[in-house]
Amino acid sequence: MPAMVAVRHNIKLKAYYERLKAGGKHTTVAQVAVMRKLLIIAHSLYKSGEMYREEV
Repeated sequence: MPAMVAVRHNIKLKAYYERLKAGGKHTTVAQVAVMRKLLIIAHSLYKSGEMYREEV
């Protein structure tokens, strides 16, 4: 599942996921939120023609 791989390896998405979990969201809800965020990132990169760069 791409969302869980992103949570393990992407610092910002990991923080987002953990913030949702700490706020009381169920694991599935937090995973779907990360999936949606990945989809939004992919769409914006496609529309702009840019390459993804993870800013640390």
